Amino acid sequence: MRNDSKLSVKTSTGKSLFLFGYDMTMKPSGEELVAYCEFLRCCTTVLNEFGIHIGTNGYSYLIEAIKIIIDRERYDVRMKTDVYPLIAAKQGIRRNDPIEHSIRNAITTAYNDNLKSPGCNRMSIFVKKPTNKNFIIFASDEVFRTLCRNMLEWAS
Repeated sequence: MRNDSKLSVKTSTGKSLFLFGYDMTMKPSGEELVAYCEFLRCCTTVLNEFGIHIGTNGYSYLIEAIKIIIDRERYDVRMKTDVYPLIAAKQGIRRNDPIEHSIRNAITTAYNDNLKSPGCNRMSIFVKKPTNKNFIIFASDEVFRTLCRNMLEWAS
């Protein structure tokens, strides 16, 4: 569990809304759209720092996994029963295997790139190649901290 407070934004009507738990097809309000764009910007920044770029197979699955972890505000999730099925349902995929495989390939590629030329990305913070769960939880924490920092800057 996080000690940080829940990320929320006050709308013009004074209603507090949760940042990422909505479907883009449901016509989000302006505040929701701004919050979602900020979330995507933070995700892109963090994933790029780790050497996972937008063209990488599994990139969109990683963003969805990060969103799920942040939405649940828990780190004790089970990937095969909590995260992968939600991504599969959203993507219209019947099985979890392609999602798990794509995420693993993205992480492995970034890790191997760092081994070939040390210091090219932040994967060097891991002693050995991280599991899908370890990487997603670490990246989720980085995204959450970045969002909190940005919200504090906006408030001041």
